[in-house]
Amino acid sequence: MKDAIEIALLARLLDKGNCRAASRTAILIARYQTAGWLIAGTRRDEWCVADASQEVLSARLRSLLPTWKQDFGLLHTLGRDPLDPKDIAALPALRRGRSATGLLNRRNWNAVAGLGPKRRGLIAPDATLTHDWTLRLRPNVGLRAVLETGEIELDAMAELWSECVLPERGWRRVLTLVGTSPQILITCENLGAFVDLPLSSGAAAAFAPGTDIKPAVALLKKLPQTRWTHFGDLDPEGIAIARQISRATNRHMTLYIPTFADEYLDLAQKHSVNWSGSPELTHPVISALTEHHVGIFQEVFMTDPRLAEDLSAFCRRFLDISA
Repeated sequence: MKDAIEIALLARLLDKGNCRAASRTAILIARYQTAGWLIAGTRRDEWCVADASQEVLSARLRSLLPTWKQDFGLLHTLGRDPLDPKDIAALPALRRGRSATGLLNRRNWNAVAGLGPKRRGLIAPDATLTHDWTLRLRPNVGLRAVLETGEIELDAMAELWSECVLPERGWRRVLTLVGTSPQILITCENLGAFVDLPLSSGAAAAFAPGTDIKPAVALLKKLPQTRWTHFGDLDPEGIAIARQISRATNRHMTLYIPTFADEYLDLAQKHSVNWSGSPELTHPVISALTEHHVGIFQEVFMTDPRLAEDLSAFCRRFLDISA
């Protein structure tokens, strides 16, 4: 709201009879002092309302905020402070009310609340804000989701549609996952790898594109006994995705790197690769990529006839080590 700082200053002067000097009100205080509305107080940086200036200050407040009495009453009702410029600035949003309840997309609320890249929200929501992400899952055989209304056979859904697609609002209705849990969940950075990944029995795959890890994290939290590994681009960004999932789920970070990956070093590309901030990984392919400041997109491995057995063998070794 325009003039929020001055309105809050006027409210303080009328309520308390004085104010302390501050950088954001320095110009206003100087103007009021010149006009004879304020006089220096007995304490350092204190300014007091001059005799017979109450009415002129009230008139100034009415000119800036004609409905100040009703607005200040609203702020008090909501536990806000009329002496705080941030709460004064929130008045337009507060007047519109906070009728939204239940689930609401966060962007819809951000628009109402005045949130922006450099702006804090003016009001808190009554609704539960959602990102409305979508979990794309290729489940193992026997995995079922329990809802209050019954159970969903996720493997049957995937058999019909090739994968399970569960929006966040639907996922929130899932109470637990039962049946046969996957022995290992493989998160895939890129769509091509996710849809064409050759999964062995007992393995499942989840799509985790870029930094959009929320669906995969939500799934892993419902599968506490399931092992996890990440298959992504062999570059700093791909490793960063695995690191974020690891931290969000409190799991050890493990990467699947095909044993034949060194044969694809000739396809490495310089796509703004900066390994300087990446952790040291004891793997010869990562060392070679780091040395030459290049990376490998995971899709190059997808048509290699050795991939299915290589991934299956990796999962067996990983499960044996984790047991």
